[in-house]
Amino acid sequence: MSETMKSLKICAFCPNTCRSSFGANEALQIESQTPSALSLICLAVHQGNLEWNQETQDVLMRRDAVKSSVGKCTYSLNMTKILDDAVHSLNIR
Repeated sequence: MSETMKSLKICAFCPNTCRSSFGANEALQIESQTPSALSLICLAVHQGNLEWNQETQDVLMRRDAVKSSVGKCTYSLNMTKILDDAVHSLNIR
């Protein structure tokens, strides 16, 4: 999990260099669905600052922007896999 946490922190505080992969008129431009926003949500849950409930899980499953970012990350992160790992670890704790 430590590698997942490290990747979540990198993504959460990244200047969104993958954002150019989202079409300007696409729903992917919704800020709360960007990879960095979803990473920050995972970190908040992990740190106990946000409740792990059905609503939070539903938000973390909105992955269109995340899927769009794969291969476009400055840090070569596969955020789909990283978020899957993070959600899995939150489900089993």
